[in-house]
Parts: sequence; structure tokens; C-alpha cells
Amino acid sequence: MTTEIAEYKPTESALADLAKRYEKVQFDVTTKEGMRSAIEGRAEIRKLRIDLEKKRVEIKAPALAKCTLIDSEARRITAVLVSLEEPIDDQIKFEERKKQEELESKIRAEKERIEAEEKAKRDAQEAELQKQRDEIIAQQAAMRKAEEERLEAERQSRLKIEEEERAARFAREEADRKARAEIEAAEVAARQARQAEDDRLQAEREKIIAANRELEEKQRKEREADAARARIIQQQKDAAEREKQIAAQQKLDGMNLLNHFVLIYGEQPDFKEIGDVIHKWISKKFQAKADK
Repeated sequence: MTTEIAEYKPTESALADLAKRYEKVQFDVTTKEGMRSAIEGRAEIRKLRIDLEKKRVEIKAPALAKCTLIDSEARRITAVLVSLEEPIDDQIKFEERKKQEELESKIRAEKERIEAEEKAKRDAQEAELQKQRDEIIAQQAAMRKAEEERLEAERQSRLKIEEEERAARFAREEADRKARAEIEAAEVAARQARQAEDDRLQAEREKIIAANRELEEKQRKEREADAARARIIQQQKDAAEREKQIAAQQKLDGMNLLNHFVLIYGEQPDFKEIGDVIHKWISKKFQAKADK
């Protein structure tokens, strides 16, 4: 089928060549050359479609009697152009979505890497704390051994003293009392020293536990703050995208409503005047868009 509108013949004649070059063509949009070819092909088809619309507006103004035929032919040819353009556009959009998903995957990988580094730091800190605890346990064991040795030495000393006392009880009674007093004082001093050391070790253990808890709380707050910031950024992006989509849809719905009104009621006497105004306004919008 060929067009009956002479002004459309250049575009009509280009359809066969366009179909031959672009129909069902799968561009390799994963490469720069493939993406460039796809964009150029889409631009070529889109230019013909836009030029066709400009020509339709131009010839319809002085020839209202041909409006029905002109619009019908334009829609038919536009449908062919769109059928050629949309598969290419789908390929481009698919690659764009693919690249976006790859970017998001890299972001997730980076986040996991950071979390792994933080876990490694926590493990190293826990290992250091365990080492300190082991040292404290070793010190306590050494102290117990020293205490046992001291007690054994005291026991041996007391046995020796008791033997000597039995040999010269009366002669050394005063000396024995003095020796016992000295031994008791030494024991008191040793117990006090042991208690002081135990208190010091307990204070160090409590200090280490408190520092560990403080570090864990700080890390938990940092993770929560990072997660909260990420959620806020994503929510802002989602809200901006929704607003953009709503605005675009409202604009498209308005244009479709006006086109529908002109198509259905534009030629009726009661609505012809307003239909012409709407048509001129739409033509002006298409002209301004095409000039861009």
C-alpha cells in the first residue's frame, strides 16, 4: 500500500529501506560501537517520524478537507516507524538497566568488603583481649605456686623451729615468742600484699571489660548510623523518581485527552472552534519539540 499524500512520499519511500536495515535488528549495545549504532538508528527513524509530524501539521492547516486522510495516513506510517523504533529503544533501555544493576552490585560488594574489614578488626581486638586475659591467668597461677612454695617453706621452717624448741624449750622461750611474732607479722604482710595484687588484677580485668563494651557500643552505633543514612538517601531517590514519573504521566495523559477530544469532537459544529484552538496549540507544542 502506498500513500495518497504527495508530501508523505519521501518518508513513505524511505520505509522499505528502514525496514530492511532496522527491522528485528539486534544491536550489540554492550559495546560502545553497538550502542552508538543503535542510538544513530533510533535518531534516524525518530527524525523521519518527527519530520512526518511537522509535514502533517504544515499541510493540514490550508487543507482541512484532507485532515481525516492526513491523520489516518500519519498514524499508519507512525505505527510502522514506532514498530521499528521501539525494539531498538528496548535494547538501549535494557542495556542501561543492566549497567545500573552492575553499578548497584559493585556498591553492594564494596559494602560487604567494608563489613568484612570491620569484622577482622573486631576479631583482632578480641584476640588481643584474650591474650591479656591469658596473661592475667598465668600471673595468678604463678602467684599461687609462689604462695604454695612459701607455705611449704614456712612449714619446714616451723618444723625446724619446733625441733629446736623441744631441744632448748626453757632456754629459748623468749626467743621462740619473738620468732613467732616475726613470723605472724610476715604472714600478715604477705596476705596484705596478696590482697593488694588481687585487687589490682581485678581492677585491670574490669577496665578491659569496660573498654571492650564501649568499643562494641561505638561500632554498633556507627553501623546503625550508616544504615540510617543509606535508607534516607534511597528514600529521597525513590521519591524524586516517583515525582518525575507522575509529572511525565500527567503530561502524557493531558496530551492524550486533548488529542482524543479533537479526534472525536473536533469536526462537530458545537466544538469546532475549541477543537481548532486545541489543534493549533498541540501543533505548536509539536513544532517547538521538533525544533529542539
